[in-house]
Amino acid sequence: MASAFGARLRRLREARKLTLQQVADAVGCTKAYIWELEMKGGQQRPSAERIQAIAKVLGVTMEDVMGTPMEQAPDASPEDVAFFREYAGMTEEEKKNYQNVLKMMFSRKEKDGD
Repeated sequence: MASAFGARLRRLREARKLTLQQVADAVGCTKAYIWELEMKGGQQRPSAERIQAIAKVLGVTMEDVMGTPMEQAPDASPEDVAFFREYAGMTEEEKKNYQNVLKMMFSRKEKDGD
């Protein structure tokens, strides 16, 4: 049975649409090792360097992979956190454009629903 760590790792990998082999190749380990982390995460003791490499491949932080809770948004999923970090790294112009697109999308839904 997968541990919370293993389940989180699998969810993050699948969200990026990566195979076990793709992650293993990018990290420099075997497919079996990644599978064991996902299936038996609590029994494995990956190094900090390995966790960092996995996080980089998955586009998240080490804290996201390890499941360190965020103080300000305790219900945020790792995917939510990764999305926010990407947004936070945008220029003010990019943020404004992004917000405008979202407003257009959701205002259409409201109009279509009426």
